[in-house]
Amino acid sequence: MKGFRNDAKTCALKLLSYRSRSRKEIVDRLKRKGFSVIEIEATIHFLEKAGLISDEALTKELFRYSVERKSLGKKGIEAFLSKRGIDKELIHKELSIYTNDIEAESATGFAEKKLKSLDKYPKEIIRRRLWGMLQRRGFSVEVINKVIERL
Repeated sequence: MKGFRNDAKTCALKLLSYRSRSRKEIVDRLKRKGFSVIEIEATIHFLEKAGLISDEALTKELFRYSVERKSLGKKGIEAFLSKRGIDKELIHKELSIYTNDIEAESATGFAEKKLKSLDKYPKEIIRRRLWGMLQRRGFSVEVINKVIERL
């Protein structure tokens, strides 16, 4: 029994060596590997006690990444964090600081970068493509319209 728990710990530590993971991601991966609920819970407890997994810290890290690197809007951030196994409450708590002004600023930055590669097209095609790109990144309709009008 003790050997199995160490195997689950080893497996979890190996997963964490690649990238930060949420509690749910670790649990799901260990379940898929065939570890028992007791082994998984003991491993999760060990990882949390050692400070190796923290959904709060991961949420902040992924939120910053999704805004700065991926240029996502509110809906895009919510989908990205949900996919990574972050609890809805934590997502909404983190999104509460993401105002429409910040979202518009992020959308404008993304659109300005994309405009450089679209400048050879007619105005209507540029507008349509930018609208689609911003929508797929999860920006709200109001923000998209405001950004496209400005540009």
